[in-house]
Amino acid sequence: MHRMLLGIAAGLLLASTGARADDSDAADQKVAADRTKVQSDIKAVDADKSKVKQAREQVVDDRQQLAKDRAAHDATAVAADKATLAADRTALKNDIEQERTDKKQRREDRRELSKDRRADRREDRMDRRHHN
Repeated sequence: MHRMLLGIAAGLLLASTGARADDSDAADQKVAADRTKVQSDIKAVDADKSKVKQAREQVVDDRQQLAKDRAAHDATAVAADKATLAADRTALKNDIEQERTDKKQRREDRRELSKDRRADRREDRMDRRHHN
C-alpha cells in the first residue's frame, strides 16, 4: 500500500513536470493526474487478480490435502486441514472483495478522466474561438 502511494505521488510529479508548456492550464493538469490515477488503478487490479488466482489455487490444494487425509483416516490431520481450508477461504473472499473495490475505483477514475478530457477539449475549443 505504501509503495502504491509513493508510485502515485511520483507519477503525479512526473506528469506535472512532463507537461508541455502550452498544456499547463488546470484542465490539462487534471487530465494528466487522472491518467496517472487510472494507470495506478490498473496496476492495483492486476496485482489483485494475481492474489485471487493464488488464493484460489491454495484453496484447491487445501481441498486435495483434506481429501487425502480423509482417505487415510487421519482425524487430527483432517481437523487441521479443515481449519486451514477455512482460513484460506476467508483470505480468498477478502482478496476477491479487494479486487472488486479496486475495479470499482478504476471504473470511477476512468469516468473522471473521460469527463475531464471532455471539459479540457471544450475549454480548448472556447480558447480557439476567442483567440481567432
